[in-house]
Amino acid sequence: MKLADAKKLIDDLHYYVNLVESYEPSTFETNIIREYAIHGNVVEVAKIMNEFGFQVNGKKVTSSDVSAVLKQKPLDELHKIVSRTFKNNKNANQRFT
Repeated sequence: MKLADAKKLIDDLHYYVNLVESYEPSTFETNIIREYAIHGNVVEVAKIMNEFGFQVNGKKVTSSDVSAVLKQKPLDELHKIVSRTFKNNKNANQRFT
């Protein structure tokens, strides 16, 4: 890796960390986006959303509900990033199964 590439990566990571730390969720969807940015796992996010007391159609939040939010048209910059990460993670998992 070239030094310039390493510096760019560091800048990108700082941007992401600041974006996540300053993100203030106000809806079901934005809570999912923030939690996925922190945990990177739909099952873990569903569990957290249930702990927060969220429900979908009167039922517990499932990993499918989380995935559906992540697949939606991005609401903001963080959603755009986590949607891309989700897609990449999903593709990587499918290669190994």
